Amino acid sequence: MFHLIGIHDLESLAQIIGGKLSCQNAIFSSLVVDSRKVVKNSVFLALKGDTFDGNNYCQDAIDKGALAVITDIETTINNAIIVEDSYLSLLKLAQYQQQKVKPKTIAITGSNGKTTVKEMIGQVLSEEEAVITHKNENNEYGIPFTVLRLTEKTNYLVLECGARKLGDFNLISEFLIFDIVAVTNINNSHIEIFENIENIIKTKTKLFDALKYDGLIIDGANFNKISCPLDGFEENNSTITIYGNSNKEVWKSSSEPVKYPGRYKLNISHEKDDDFTINEINLGAKHNEKNALISFIIAKKVGIKIDLIQEKLSNIQSQLSDRFSINRVGNHVLINDTYNANPVSMHAAINELKSNKYYPNNKVIILGDMLELGNESSTEHLKLLREISTMEDIRSIILKGDSFKKALESLDMDEENDFILHLDENEIFPIKKIISSLKKPSVILIKGSRGMRMEQIVDLFSSNLI
Repeated sequence: MFHLIGIHDLESLAQIIGGKLSCQNAIFSSLVVDSRKVVKNSVFLALKGDTFDGNNYCQDAIDKGALAVITDIETTINNAIIVEDSYLSLLKLAQYQQQKVKPKTIAITGSNGKTTVKEMIGQVLSEEEAVITHKNENNEYGIPFTVLRLTEKTNYLVLECGARKLGDFNLISEFLIFDIVAVTNINNSHIEIFENIENIIKTKTKLFDALKYDGLIIDGANFNKISCPLDGFEENNSTITIYGNSNKEVWKSSSEPVKYPGRYKLNISHEKDDDFTINEINLGAKHNEKNALISFIIAKKVGIKIDLIQEKLSNIQSQLSDRFSINRVGNHVLINDTYNANPVSMHAAINELKSNKYYPNNKVIILGDMLELGNESSTEHLKLLREISTMEDIRSIILKGDSFKKALESLDMDEENDFILHLDENEIFPIKKIISSLKKPSVILIKGSRGMRMEQIVDLFSSNLI
C-alpha cells in the first residue's frame, strides 16, 4: 500500500499517469498493486509480468472496496483509469514521488554484494530519514515500489538494483534520477541468461544514464580492467574508483581478521584524505571488505559525519541470515551461505576458510551446483573443485547436483574415499552420518545456488548438531 504525496483524487491521479478517467472524480485513500491488499477507497494498479496479470483481478479489487482500478486493457468496470501501459504508470508515479521529496538517491548494482551494501548503508543512515529496498524487491517492479514508499520526511533513498535480463534498467533510467550509482563488481553470474559479459556490463551501466549532472559513479568493478571471460575471484579487491564530472578519486582498504570468525579490523585510505580505521567490524567474510568500503564512501558522500559512520559500521549486525551468516552451534561454526552461488562468491567463500586462522582446523565443505552459467558451467565447477581439493584440514567434501558430479568424473576423483561424497539433487542428506564423524570442533560451510535448496541442509545441521 502506497500513499502518494499531494495526490488525493482520481482526476489528479489520471493526469499524472496520462490516463483517461471513466468515472466521476472522487477522493481515494491509497494505491495498491496487490488485489489481496485492497482496502476501502483505495486504487488498484493492475500490473502484469511474465507469470501474472493484475488485469484479471480488477473486478475482485472493486468488489473488495477499491474506489477505482488502473488498467491498460478495455474493461467493463465503470470506475477505471485507462492507460496505455500500466508499468509506465507505475514508473510515472515513482518519478512523481521522487521529484516531490527530492531525497539523496543511491542506486546500487553489480553481480554480487548489492544486498550487503544496501544493508550496511541502511544501518548507517537513520531509519526515520531513509527508505531502503525491502528484502529482495530489487527488480524492475521492486525499484519503483521502493520509491513509492518515500515520505516527506525522507532524506535518503537507497535502491538495490538487480537485473535478470538485458534491458531491465532501460525504463528505470528514463524515469528516475540518481545522485550516486555504485557498482559492486561485474562477473559471469547469470551469464546463461545474458549470453555474454558485454551484455551484463551494458545492463548494469545503463543506470549511469540516470545520474544527475553532478552525480557520482562508485566503481568497484574496475571497468578498465574487465576482460572476457573473467577469471573468477580476485583476492585484490580493495580499490574503489569514484568518477564525478571530470574528477577522479581512488580509495583503498585492507583488513585482517580479529578475535572471532567474521570479525575484522578495517583500514581505509584515500589519496588526498585522512586514513580511517574501524577496529572491529562484522564483515562475515573478507570479500565483504569491498562492500564495507563502498558503504563508507557512500555515507561520506551523502554528508554523514565520519565519527558516526565509524561508530555505525563498527556495530553493524548482519540482517542477512543466508549470506555467509556465521553461527556457533555447540563446538562447531556453521556458515549459512545459501542465498545463491556463482564462481566469484564460491571462490570467495573457500578463500575465507583457507585464509582466516580463527576458524577451526577441521573443515566440512557442502556445496550445491552453480546454476545459470551456460557454457561456462563445466569449466567453473572444475576450477572450483580443483581449488577445494588442495585445501588443508578437510574433513569432508559433500557435493550436490549434476554439474559437480561431472566435475568429479572429469577429475577422476574417488567418491568412495573417506572425505568426498556426491549426492544427487533429490537424494536424502546423511545428516546423522556426517555429524557422527565430527569428533573435533569443525567449521561447516553450506553454499549453493538458490535452486539447489541448500537451506534445507542448514536446517538439518541446526536441528541435529550439538
